[in-house]
Parts: sequence; structure tokens; C-alpha cells
Amino acid sequence: MDETAIAPLRDARVPFVVKPHDDEAYTSEEVAKERGVRISQIVKCMIARSADGELVALLIPGDKRLKLKKVRKFVDGSPLALVDPAELENDHGLVVGAISPVQLLGKARIFMDPTVLDERLVDISSGGPRAGIELASRDLREFVGAQVEDIVSTRSQEPSAA
Repeated sequence: MDETAIAPLRDARVPFVVKPHDDEAYTSEEVAKERGVRISQIVKCMIARSADGELVALLIPGDKRLKLKKVRKFVDGSPLALVDPAELENDHGLVVGAISPVQLLGKARIFMDPTVLDERLVDISSGGPRAGIELASRDLREFVGAQVEDIVSTRSQEPSAA
């Protein structure tokens, strides 16, 4: 658990619950099992970079696949690329598979697929692999200032990082 993901929520008085894990969890499937929730309640936070170097955080349900081509029309129109995990860890201090959207405030433009809002309560990462944060999906959207856009694929989900 990373205080940079907890303190801003606490300071803003956003209602949330910390959900500790018995074991480290990095994939949506592992996280859902550890927290006792449906995979559709897990919010994956993926980080891409636009052609002009802007970091873009993409929030999608754990049971969906990201479609980067859909995101490009909301940034500068050019292709996006997922950021290398080593860069996220070394340059930004983020734990891949446990990135909290709260950690990206002021660092990245944040997009959320509307299907995240289908769940009343969602679970985001806490910045570490041994705990998560549960909060209302609408509180998450409002707190991180996410732009809500269709960014998921219509194809079925394969296991991936949370």
C-alpha cells in the first residue's frame, strides 16, 4: 500500500475502504479473488504515452480489453503506445500491476471507459500488490477528473495486469 494513493482520498474526504490481501496480487483475476469481488469491479489502470509525450492513464474494468486505437481520437490523433514497465517503475515509482489512478493526479490525463460506471462500487489498486481501495465508481470518476469515453474492445478479455 502506498500513502500517495490513500492520503489524497482521505484528505478530500472521499469515502473508501482499504482491502488488504493475504497474498500479493497483480492480475485482475488474482485481485478479484483476494478482495472477494467480481472481476468487473476491478479497475485496471493502464498507462500510455501520446506522440507528443503526454502520459495518458486508461481506466477499464478488469473483465475488458483496452483498445488503444479508440483513445487516439481523444488525444492528438496519433498512435499511442503503452509505457514500458521499467520506465513506470524506475522513472515514476509506480508498481506495475498495482498502479492507482490516484497516483497519477497531475501526472497524466485520465480516461475512464463508461462501463466502469456500471458498477456502483469498484476496486482500484493502492499502489502496492498487498491491498486495494474500494470506493464508489462515481466518486472515483469525479476525484480523478476522468474523461469518460468508450476505450474498450468488443472482443473477449484475456488475463492481464490490474
